[in-house]
Amino acid sequence: MSNCIKIGFFVVGLLVNPARSCAADAPSSDPENDPEVRKVLTAMHNASTWYHPDLYGLTLGMQYHAKHQYQDALKFFEIGALYADKLSQLSIGLMHLNGEGTAKDPVTAYAWFDLAAERNYPQFIATRDELKPALTSEQLAQAQALRNELGKRYGDSVAKHRLAVQLHQGLMNITGSRTGFNSGVVQISEVRCGPALVIGGHVIPQIGCGNDFLAKANWIPDLYFAARDREWMPNVSVGPLTDIGSVKSNAKKSDEAAAPNEGDSRKH
Repeated sequence: MSNCIKIGFFVVGLLVNPARSCAADAPSSDPENDPEVRKVLTAMHNASTWYHPDLYGLTLGMQYHAKHQYQDALKFFEIGALYADKLSQLSIGLMHLNGEGTAKDPVTAYAWFDLAAERNYPQFIATRDELKPALTSEQLAQAQALRNELGKRYGDSVAKHRLAVQLHQGLMNITGSRTGFNSGVVQISEVRCGPALVIGGHVIPQIGCGNDFLAKANWIPDLYFAARDREWMPNVSVGPLTDIGSVKSNAKKSDEAAAPNEGDSRKH
């Protein structure tokens, strides 16, 4: 189907129900058993999410979804959604649409889809618009009312500020020894340098692996949001690098000079 969301094989395989019209794009077997999906799961596990609760919620949500632990997946996607991650918001909508960890509810799904499309990412808009004809005018009115309520908690007007606070705190407190979001949530275990997660050509850093963990674009809110937005321009993909050693730093020397010294921070 022309409007079927294309955000990489991983997301299609895990979150789009094969019974929908995008069945031709979705794998027929359990996605977790597919070697390419497993590579992405490993890359998500390796990604540093320290003081990046948007990525923390997204990556943990994906990993739990792959294990069919849908209620846990919803819980972590909500963390991502709370911190302005639009893919987490889209994923919550898909789970409501498919009845994963919750009852099937196209009205709630549409509300989340519309919220996820807030920044006008083309594929997210297409996903929302694909569902719209299936809803009655009454259901659309209900969905809009729910979307307005969701926006008060998860919309960019509040969620971006929430994440900006975390990014600022992380920049002020970098130690180089943590790998998971650390603000009242259990950390992800220590990583080993391995396949790195790539979203839309952007490499999600791994601490100590020489791939721009301290770059300004990971910590200055305006730059960070701009980088996340670029991930969802047309023709993006989600997938891992096969060799972390091949990742070249794109941070300018001025970025490195402006960021805290990783070696000094490890003295604490």
